[in-house]
Amino acid sequence: MMKQRKILISAISLGIVLILTALFLLMPRQSDIIVEAPAPPREVTPVPLPPPIPSIIAVKANLPIQDVKTLAESTLRDYLKKPIERKDGAIESAIKLTPDTLTMTSATDGTVSVRIPFKFNGWARVSKKIFGQVIQQSEDIDGNTVASLTLTPTLNSDWRITAKTTSDIFIQKAEIEILGIKISVRRILTELVREAVLPKLENLIVEYITNIDVKTRVAGLWVKLYEPIVLNQEPSISLVIEPLEILAQQLSSDGQTLSLSFGIKTYIQANIGNTSTNPGTDIEPSVDLPNIRFADTLASGYYIIAPIDVTYTTIENLARPLVEKPHKLKGINTIVENLTLYGSGVQLAAGIQFRMPSLGAAGQLYLLGTPVYDATTMSISVTDFDYALTTRSRLLDLAEAAGEGFFPNLRTTVEEKLVFSLEERLTELRELLSDAIAERSIGPYVSLRGTVDTITPEALYLTQTGVRIPFRLQGDLACEINLNSAQVSHSGD
Repeated sequence: MMKQRKILISAISLGIVLILTALFLLMPRQSDIIVEAPAPPREVTPVPLPPPIPSIIAVKANLPIQDVKTLAESTLRDYLKKPIERKDGAIESAIKLTPDTLTMTSATDGTVSVRIPFKFNGWARVSKKIFGQVIQQSEDIDGNTVASLTLTPTLNSDWRITAKTTSDIFIQKAEIEILGIKISVRRILTELVREAVLPKLENLIVEYITNIDVKTRVAGLWVKLYEPIVLNQEPSISLVIEPLEILAQQLSSDGQTLSLSFGIKTYIQANIGNTSTNPGTDIEPSVDLPNIRFADTLASGYYIIAPIDVTYTTIENLARPLVEKPHKLKGINTIVENLTLYGSGVQLAAGIQFRMPSLGAAGQLYLLGTPVYDATTMSISVTDFDYALTTRSRLLDLAEAAGEGFFPNLRTTVEEKLVFSLEERLTELRELLSDAIAERSIGPYVSLRGTVDTITPEALYLTQTGVRIPFRLQGDLACEINLNSAQVSHSGD
C-alpha cells in the first residue's frame, strides 16, 4: 500500500513539473513571438491587352447645289449674250434667248434636276413660192419656253465621278404669218435650243460635277490621320490612328446639298506616358489612298483602348501614411511599418512589418489579395487578403491566439486603406479627348468633330511595375469636307 502511494505521489509531482515547464515555455516574453512569413515570388503572369475593335470615322463631302446653280446661270448668260442664227430650208432666223431664274434641285439619290425658263425674241424670214413667185416675209417673233435637264452622277471605286444626262425643251407656240398664212417656227426654235443651248448646259454641269477633286481632299485627310493627336504634354497623352480602308456609299442629297458619304476604317490607340497599346494589325502603314469599297450602310463610331497604369510605388506612397502608424487592434497596441507592394502571379502581394510591444510579438507578414476596380467609386481596391496563402506556422497560430484575432483585424485594416482613386485621371482623360475632337481643323477644307460618350474598364491585371486597367473609350468621330472651293476646270466657250 505504501509502495502504491509513493508511485502515485511521484506521478502527480512529475505531472505538475511538466505542466509548469510547458506554461513557462509558452508564456509570452519580449521578442519571444517572432513571425517570419516567406515572401511570395515577384513574378507576374502576363496578360495581353483586349483585342482592338476597328473604328469608323464618318466623312461627308458636301457640295452645295447653289454653287452649281450660280455657275450654270453665270456661264449660260455669258454664252447667250449674242443672238443665235440658224437657217433651215426656207426659214432663216436670228433668235436671242434670255434665261430667267434657273431652278436646280436634287433628289435623295443624288439626281440633279434643272429647269430653265427662257424668253426668246428675234426675227424669222420665210421664203415661199406662191403662184410661181418666191415671196419672202420677215416677222418678229417672241415668246417663252422651258428647258429641262436631269443629271445622274455616279461615284466609282477609282474615285472618278461620272454622270448621265437627259434633257428636253417645250415650246408651246411660235409662228409667223405670210399673206394670211400662219407658218409655225416651233420646230426650228426647238431644234435650235436642243442643238445649240442644251448641250452647252449639259457639258457645263457635267464637267463641273465630274471634275470635283474629292480624291485629293480625302487623300489629304488620310495623310493627316497618321499624325498623332497630342492630348497632353506632361504627362504625355496622345492618340495614334492607323487608317485601314475606305468605305463609301453613292451620292445622296437633302435637296440643298449634294453629299458623298465615306467611312474611314481605322485602328485608334492611346499612348499614355510610357505605356502604349498595340493596334494588333499586320497591315503596313501606307500614305497612298486606297480605292473605295462600297457598303450598304456606314455605322460610325470609335473604340479606343487607353491603358492606365498605377505603379506599386504610387499606391505605397498613398497608403503608407494610413497604414504605417500605431493601430489599436482588439485592444492591443500595434505598430505597422515598412509597407511593400508588388505583383505575384495574378495577385497583389503586400509585405508589412509589425510590432506588438505588450505581447512581445514582432515580425514580417505577407498578404496576398486580388485587386479589383470599382466603377461606382472609380477606384482600385483589394479584396480577400489572406496571409494563410503564404505561410501557416505554429508561431503564426500562437501570435494570432495571443492577439485574440489580431491578424484578421490587421488584414481588414490594410484592405480598407489600400484604395486608390482613378476619378481624377479618368475625368482629365475625358476632358482632354473631348476638347481635342470637339472642333478640330484638318487643313483648309476639312473639319473634325467628335464626342466622348462612355469610358468603361475592360479588365484589371498586374504588370511587373504596377496595376494596369485598359479603359475603352467610345464615341463618335466625323469629318466634313467642303467642296465648294474645289478646283474645277471648264471650257467656258
